[in-house]
Amino acid sequence: MEKTLSFIRNNNWIAMTIAVVAGVLLVVGGVQAATTISTNIETAGTITVGEDDTGADVTFYGATSGSYWLWDESADTMIIKAGVASTSAIKVGDEADATTINGLVFGYCTFPTVDITASTTGMVSCAGATGVVSGDRLFVQATSSLPDVFVIQAASSTAADTIQVDIVNLGFTTTEATGINSLNFWAVR
Repeated sequence: MEKTLSFIRNNNWIAMTIAVVAGVLLVVGGVQAATTISTNIETAGTITVGEDDTGADVTFYGATSGSYWLWDESADTMIIKAGVASTSAIKVGDEADATTINGLVFGYCTFPTVDITASTTGMVSCAGATGVVSGDRLFVQATSSLPDVFVIQAASSTAADTIQVDIVNLGFTTTEATGINSLNFWAVR
């Protein structure tokens, strides 16, 4: 036994053992920390980031400074940020001539009461359509009780934050009031 203790003391076994244990702990701690990989990665399997009900942020950077795609796990939101306006278009699909969406806004706006004679069309301005610009392609939908005799015939934008709406009175004998109404809108550039 004395020879064994002498061997351990003389050959620094205790120091070596402590060094090995400390090295293993350092490597394990480093592997669980952030890792940067500077080469291409290919996989034929599934990639999972985070875990269900916990998640993780994932960022993909573009070639332009300030351009990125981010999955923000805490907000459960996808954020697409372009560094310059010309690269902000979204293209859906892989066709060479697929249309890009350079702007998409939505919201609601309100128009005042207008009297429209039976079997005619009246135009109203739906103000407060924040984000709409001249030339946007629009889709509108009534949100409140537009009386039964009225139908929204068309919508367009010729000014910022304003939607012009054509409303038809399908009644046959009287002039009707539209009442104050709101519209949901979706505008695409």
